Amino acid sequence: MIHFVSSASLDNVIQGQWEPGLIVLSCLVAWLAAGLGLLIGERMQEADSHLRRGIWLSAGAGMMGLGVWSMHFTGMLALRLPLPMQYDVKLTLLSLLPAVLGSGYALRIMARPVATPRYSILGGLVLGAGIGTMHYLGMEAMLMPVTVRYDAPLFFMSIGVALVLGMVAMLAHRYCVRYRRLTHLDRRLFGIAACIALAISGMHYVAMSATYYLPAPAPHHMMETSASWLAISVSGVVTLLLLVAALSVAIDRRLQRHARQSTMSREQLMEVIAAINDAFLLFDHRGRIVLSNRTFSTLTGYTPDEIRNQPLSILEHSHESARTYRDIQRCVVEHGHWQGEIEARRKNGEAFPVRVSVNRVDYSHSATRHYVATLHDLSARREAEAKIHRLAHHDTLTDLPNRQTLYTRLDAVQAASHTRQQSGALILLDIDNFKALNDSRGNAAGDMLLRHVARRLKRFARHEHDLARLGGNEFALVVTGLPSDRGAAIAELQHHMTTVRQVIGGVYELDDHSHTTTHSLGGVWFGDDDVATGELVKRASLALSRAKQDGGNVSRVFHPDMEAALQDRLLLEAELRQAIQNEQMRLYYQPQVDADGTIIGAETLIRWQHPERGVISPGAFIPLAEETGLIVPIGQWVLAKACERLARWSTDPALAHLQLSVNVSVHQFQKHDFVAQVLATLADHKAPPERLTLELTESLLLANVEGVIEKMMQLKHHGVSFSLDDFGTGYSSLAYLKRLPFNALKIDVSFVRDVLIEANDAAIVKTIIALADSLQLKTVAEGVEILPQRDFLARLGCHHYQGYYYGRPIPVEAFEAYVTPLSAQRTTLK
Repeated sequence: MIHFVSSASLDNVIQGQWEPGLIVLSCLVAWLAAGLGLLIGERMQEADSHLRRGIWLSAGAGMMGLGVWSMHFTGMLALRLPLPMQYDVKLTLLSLLPAVLGSGYALRIMARPVATPRYSILGGLVLGAGIGTMHYLGMEAMLMPVTVRYDAPLFFMSIGVALVLGMVAMLAHRYCVRYRRLTHLDRRLFGIAACIALAISGMHYVAMSATYYLPAPAPHHMMETSASWLAISVSGVVTLLLLVAALSVAIDRRLQRHARQSTMSREQLMEVIAAINDAFLLFDHRGRIVLSNRTFSTLTGYTPDEIRNQPLSILEHSHESARTYRDIQRCVVEHGHWQGEIEARRKNGEAFPVRVSVNRVDYSHSATRHYVATLHDLSARREAEAKIHRLAHHDTLTDLPNRQTLYTRLDAVQAASHTRQQSGALILLDIDNFKALNDSRGNAAGDMLLRHVARRLKRFARHEHDLARLGGNEFALVVTGLPSDRGAAIAELQHHMTTVRQVIGGVYELDDHSHTTTHSLGGVWFGDDDVATGELVKRASLALSRAKQDGGNVSRVFHPDMEAALQDRLLLEAELRQAIQNEQMRLYYQPQVDADGTIIGAETLIRWQHPERGVISPGAFIPLAEETGLIVPIGQWVLAKACERLARWSTDPALAHLQLSVNVSVHQFQKHDFVAQVLATLADHKAPPERLTLELTESLLLANVEGVIEKMMQLKHHGVSFSLDDFGTGYSSLAYLKRLPFNALKIDVSFVRDVLIEANDAAIVKTIIALADSLQLKTVAEGVEILPQRDFLARLGCHHYQGYYYGRPIPVEAFEAYVTPLSAQRTTLK
């Protein structure tokens, strides 16, 4: 029963003395007990079963409660009173109960995974209440000849200290657990233990300060005991128990750590195996699978249960792969390892390539043997290799084989032809006027046409690689199974080429418009004679070139004469280049006269003075110069020589009036700097521009007409004149003709030659002269060879004449001599 002191009873209070050593000992016991209780609580968190958690909770509550009780007992003995003292055993033991229960509830709250502030505060209140109850029950268990009274404020203060410090300890523990770093957890727990010990000690000594001892009659049987020895004995026993418990906790922690490390090592090993990108297998000594990873299941479709205790041969795909698996087993047994690529089989029966690496595992402390294997799926690599191979051997636009694949196919066909006593052929095909389609409709239209042509050609290919695209608009077709007889084979080849040309020619729908095509074909036959593949392609190209030279839309079969013509052409080209460098070109001048027969000028005509062949006419080398682009430097040389001659004539009164005509090729005129070159050449030689006439052909009008007009107007602004050469033989459009700033039209020799005997030619000439008059243009008739031709043309109103009747092309010296006053009376040059 708790009684509070009144002021009237304070006169006879018994005063005691405090033992500092026992005070320190009591606080130390409380701190050790609290710390041990928290450590046991940590073990409870890590326990792996309800039973172990219950055992650790009981142990922690018991140790912490015993420590609280021991602290109280030691603290009581620290106060030395001049009275005999004994303890009621039942009440003393009963006072241990609230300390144990309060400690157990607090430890259970601390062991929660997530402790809310509400639970932490509640745990602190229960812990403080247990401490207070234990203290005051322990006070009641004291048997002394005194009456115990309590100071009310300090009494309630002691309860408050226990409750507040208990809540502080619980909240501090919650904070440390929530924001802890595992490496510092134990250190913080002992800090919390100090807080709990402060709650216990603070409550105890505040409560002792609130206690007053008043004298009372003493029973006769009471004996005084040594408080110091008793305190030391109790504290020693309790401390020993705490140390034994701490040792048990440490041993358990070490055992748990080893067990956890062992468990984690296996789990981590499984995670490492699972994280391997390649499929992984572990075999026992019999070669049976005991372990596999997720990648293996993903790769093969087999689950771990399905694959367990199965041999690697479960992945066999064929009899050949079965032999491979036996070789793997034998090699691993003999050498300890095997590595290579095999064809494996998935669960669904699908075959796939895989690289396998098998190694034997020899343990250092065990005779047991295992084997490990990794399987790397090669499907993606094989697909990439196949794609790269196809890109290297096929055309990306038409998906046809390319030149390299064609050469390989030709080698195989030639070898097979020798074995089967058959022959074959190679056909090259070119789309006529393909460049015009690209220029007018764009590359997209050209690409679409190529794809359409490829699809039509596929019907003639017996084998996938018999058809190829060689580049641009050129295709190749291999023909097999021809007769071994040369004559019969070539006849069949010609028939086949005609059929191909007729089938693939015609109308193609290209998006929003139709396009009609023709094709040129060149073929070469091969039989018993061993001809290199490159030579075959070259011969077919020669035949194709002949077909294009013959106007296109025809088929030509290679003949040895074509190769000889090619050699002559190559030789002529080389000599032509050398001629330009060595200035072997010469200019000849053919007179042009007016209606009165007076020489008004001349046309420059080029000749090649070959050191061995003599004079070569333009018809023998100008077409080659056009094809090779050599016409541009030749044209520039002619223009320079003409300007040089005009400059000399301008200083001679007898020649200053002469007009000089120079032919300009399409390639030369289309150069972006053509106008600048002409003006620069005139300026360099100080030639009069008004005496220069540039002769253009009708083929130039197929190009950019606006650009042609612009260049002509720029030069005409400087005085240069223009004439349209060979009018009526090519592309004639009155719409363009009226816009182009020509000064004259030249009537082609093909019309003039038969003008007296062919009514059509006469009508054409008459029309041209009438057209020129309506456009206020001069007319120049080429090829006038006899006087009746000249008289007929004069009656029609022709203005100027040129031809053998007035003079053949002659060197400049002869021409100048012919024009001088000494020869002025001559009207013809014989």
